[in-house]
Amino acid sequence: MGKAAGEVRIFKKADLFVIAAALIAAAVGFILVFTRPAGEYIEIAVDGDTIATLPLDRDAQYELPNNVIAIENGEARMEYADCPDLICVHHAPISRRNETIVCLPNRVTVTVRGGRSDVDAISE
Repeated sequence: MGKAAGEVRIFKKADLFVIAAALIAAAVGFILVFTRPAGEYIEIAVDGDTIATLPLDRDAQYELPNNVIAIENGEARMEYADCPDLICVHHAPISRRNETIVCLPNRVTVTVRGGRSDVDAISE
């Protein structure tokens, strides 16, 4: 049977299922990203070679020729860089496992490591 005059049907049942699935997938993604455990230390690498590891539970500064990394209140941030774009300096502080700040011109990475992973919790 056809539609009555003036009746406009916006969604079909299949459309509602697709929207519900997308919302559930978005919620799961949000939970996985924002519930990552806090890390225990940072690795500082230059050209891919780790040059220092520093605990996140102690405030400190680590100076490189072209960068300064600061740890304050359990978070690490790039305090200074002599690169032209300063993207790394404007990056938000990091504290969760596997978060990274990259200074591409100076080839410096700061990555949070440690903390319990879901895999470790399951295998115990």
